[in-house]
Amino acid sequence: MTGKNLSPLAIERLAKKRWTEANGRTWAKATKRERAAWLAATEPAIREEHGIAADAEWRGGDWQAPEQTDLFDLFGTPEVA
Repeated sequence: MTGKNLSPLAIERLAKKRWTEANGRTWAKATKRERAAWLAATEPAIREEHGIAADAEWRGGDWQAPEQTDLFDLFGTPEVA
């Protein structure tokens, strides 16, 4: 991950901001079809700009590879002496 770690909500906010800048209208005035099309086109571009893999999943406050399990779950494993 590079620089700022964007959550899915932050990606959506950035997409909405870009909508307003590109179209001169607020997000609230966009139709459902316009919103869906804009998010579908913009989210992959934002992910790429920030080094987030297209198939990465948001889990535990960070982007993870799909179906990856945490091999070192320190909180769920009793300490070994």
